Amino acid sequence: MRSASTIEHCLLLRVGVVAKGSRCLSIVRLLESVKPTRLRLQLVGLAPTSQSIACLKFAGEAGIRICDDYGELLRMPALDLIMEMTGDQEVLMDLMRRKPPSMAVLDLQTSMLLFDIAQQYEMVAKKESEISLATSFASAMLEASPDSVMVIDQDLRIVQCNSLPLLKSRPDRDNIVGRYCFEVLHGLLGPCDGAERTCPVQETFRTRRPSRSVHEIAVDDGETRVCHVTSYPLFNQLSEIVRVVEVVRDISEDLRTRVERRAKAIQEDLTRVVQEDRLASLGRLVASVCHEINNPIASIVTFNKLVLAHLREGTLPPEGLAGFTRYLELAVKEAMRCGDIVKNLLSFARQKSIEPNEIDLVEMVQTILLLTDHQLSMAQVETAVHLPDPPLIAWGDYALIQQCLMNLVFNAMESMHRGGRLTINGGRLADQKKVWLAVADTGQGIAPETLNRIFDPFYSTKLDGKGVGLGLSMVYGIIRDHNGTIEVNSEPGKGTEFKIVLPVVPTAHRAD
Repeated sequence: MRSASTIEHCLLLRVGVVAKGSRCLSIVRLLESVKPTRLRLQLVGLAPTSQSIACLKFAGEAGIRICDDYGELLRMPALDLIMEMTGDQEVLMDLMRRKPPSMAVLDLQTSMLLFDIAQQYEMVAKKESEISLATSFASAMLEASPDSVMVIDQDLRIVQCNSLPLLKSRPDRDNIVGRYCFEVLHGLLGPCDGAERTCPVQETFRTRRPSRSVHEIAVDDGETRVCHVTSYPLFNQLSEIVRVVEVVRDISEDLRTRVERRAKAIQEDLTRVVQEDRLASLGRLVASVCHEINNPIASIVTFNKLVLAHLREGTLPPEGLAGFTRYLELAVKEAMRCGDIVKNLLSFARQKSIEPNEIDLVEMVQTILLLTDHQLSMAQVETAVHLPDPPLIAWGDYALIQQCLMNLVFNAMESMHRGGRLTINGGRLADQKKVWLAVADTGQGIAPETLNRIFDPFYSTKLDGKGVGLGLSMVYGIIRDHNGTIEVNSEPGKGTEFKIVLPVVPTAHRAD
């Protein structure tokens, strides 16, 4: 008896078949291959008109009743349909006369047509099953995505979406579907395709290609998140874009990590550039220092030779013993001068970490002029220093501030190709909380159109290829890190002045 569930889900026909032995096996296999779909043909009886061992074996294994003649099929009470598959008209007519009223009989052609219908039902059911599976898979993928995913139609309305992880406390999915994407994501009254942001959905509808953009989206906690928005087209069978899938990915943390990593790399590069600049400046000092040391060494050698000559000859200088004292005092003075030059040179060359402390700018300027005296003389540059009585105290790292001033002195000297005058002024500001130092030259000056670029990295006004454009950029960075300022005034043909302002010793670091 047919169950209620079977009747509800498909049309079940119990079939008996009359067939020749050569065709019997094919028919049995065909009927058994038709799966239970909307139309099910269940083979319950088989009446072969000739023997086929393979057919009988297959039917027996499938539980199909084997009849000695087709008359037995007519006496099976549960049979709905008999298929006459031999093509014998006499057998067909005999079955039509003898069948009970509740039973149908089909000829060969009609039976084959019924097979086709059953197979088509099966194909449709299989297709629907595949579509259902694909839909379920798509829904599962939609929910499994950690990104916010929306399906948007040509009117920019959301027709499907996941739980939108980016907008956790926004309206639930049922209230989001049917609303505009620009309303849900940005709280706007109109499309967001404008100067501030590009709408990738509209771009995809225009170009038929995936589109990408970066948007800032305000989330539930009031924080603005940086999101990467990507849209993909969905086509119908006519290759028309009917909808667009938009994926919104929060890249704020990744962007923050990249920025921090890049900032660290820039800081490391700056430290390396500062040290390289120091080494370059050190190289420029070598010639000057060699000359400065050679002069006192020559004096020391001369005085000692005079003393040694008098001692060997057993004579005294014209001044007597006082002459020996004078020679030795001059030798000691020149030796101490050599020691000061070497000490200042080593102080400049030594690499160390930033250590802010009290700096006497007057003493620092004197040291720099001592180290560069020979080079200034060779360049025919006169110097003039106008500073208050020492100390002129600032707060910062001695080596870095010294490097900045050395760089400004070298730049001033190189701008005066035919000699000139280098002036260093300084003083205290009225509020006594800051001090200033100015380095001025009478060189060629800087053109107004390039004046606002001189602190840019890798920008150089030197036309001889000697400059790489990092010196003034390094000076600007160091002064800024010391909470100071640097200003420049220049007039072509008359000269340039750089003015540095530095803070004095903070109150917390002042001695009691």
